[in-house]
Amino acid sequence: MDCRVLKRLLKMSINFSTYILDRHIAPGVSTFIQADIPDMSTWAKESPYWIANFFLNSAFTGSFAPQMNAYAYNFLRRAQYAFSEYNLARQSTYDFLCKDGAAPMRYAEALFHWECFLGQAWHAFALLAAAWEGTVFRKNDGSVEERLNALYNQMKHVESRIENGQMLANATVPVWLENEGLRSTDTTMTYAEAAEILKELAKYADILMNPKTAKTALQELDG
Repeated sequence: MDCRVLKRLLKMSINFSTYILDRHIAPGVSTFIQADIPDMSTWAKESPYWIANFFLNSAFTGSFAPQMNAYAYNFLRRAQYAFSEYNLARQSTYDFLCKDGAAPMRYAEALFHWECFLGQAWHAFALLAAAWEGTVFRKNDGSVEERLNALYNQMKHVESRIENGQMLANATVPVWLENEGLRSTDTTMTYAEAAEILKELAKYADILMNPKTAKTALQELDG
């Protein structure tokens, strides 16, 4: 279809059926009408500057040993962009809900930023675990970290989810948005839980951005 025709159609007041919306945009989109997504834009004031702060602190006050230096840098990079992608996901989700109703482009944009948030957040946790020779979660522990990993992998490996019939019948995506949060066929994460993930990442990012004081700060954090 010519894009100009599509744009005109989207601007028209057309009431598509529940079946069309849920099949051709995403499962449950016809009932996705509201979302209470915590505003995390001011939670960690240094989050836009973690990488810059790390560089300056490492260059002028003290630095980690080479391997830990790489772990810390990449953790901070992932954590910083987990915050920015969450903020973009929040805004684009509200844009979808408040501006164009069931506009497929806005939904796709929101889902893209949520997917980026999941990936950045998961890799941030994985880097911390690797740095300290630990694990992010225990299998089947039901933790938010395990569900974060599941949702991320389901979006990352969408082709295998399609091929193996691991999506809802006639669905377009393996993970979708609901009023309460993100959902797949077997995993959920509320918007409040997504915000808690950022709080956990910020706790460590604020410490690791300053290698000189990190060891003492981590000891105090562990009690």
